[in-house]
Amino acid sequence: MKTKVLKSNKEKVREMTILAMFIAIIAVLGLVPNGVGASLGFIRIAPNIEATIIHIPVLIGAALLGRKMGFYLGTAFGIISLIAAFIYSSPLFVYPWVSVLPRMIFGFIIYDVVQFFLKIFKVKYVALIVSFFLLSVIHTLLVLPLLWTSFTMVLGYNSLAESFIPYLTALVASFVPISATIEAVLAAVIGGTIYMRLTMNMNRDDESEEMSN
Repeated sequence: MKTKVLKSNKEKVREMTILAMFIAIIAVLGLVPNGVGASLGFIRIAPNIEATIIHIPVLIGAALLGRKMGFYLGTAFGIISLIAAFIYSSPLFVYPWVSVLPRMIFGFIIYDVVQFFLKIFKVKYVALIVSFFLLSVIHTLLVLPLLWTSFTMVLGYNSLAESFIPYLTALVASFVPISATIEAVLAAVIGGTIYMRLTMNMNRDDESEEMSN
């Protein structure tokens, strides 16, 4: 039977501070305009290809803070995406089950997936790269089936079956497979690197406190 570890007030304050910091980063990336009709969280790779990096703070924060905080970060990501859909006129994402629900699930599973790969790979950075890449792909796979429903509604198709081929065609024409792959690579490299730096700094701070005490 596992024993529940009680956190000190200082640990709780640090956890909430880190949570607030990551939510603020998600809000900035998701809502602040980049000057070309989207938010700062979208990177223009080519004229018709954009990759989002908004999910990277969710990955890092959830991996650091655990399952419950990951759920909060995923929910914040979803709500901010919903708000951004109205600000930037993205009709396919104005439905909560498209913009919020998959992000809630995404945030909830991050910690367990990362812990699973940390047990498999001896090198921590490799485990982070693999898990963050896979989680980014999972995020895309969570969103796309639900996006199909809003695509059907917004474009006036009578059923999901009727809109299936046009939806797949639109995904390919929008270079979604390419942008999703780029997003996964960016999440793996950037997210893994930042996570390693943060954990090193946090461990160093903890060691300094222990020595001072």
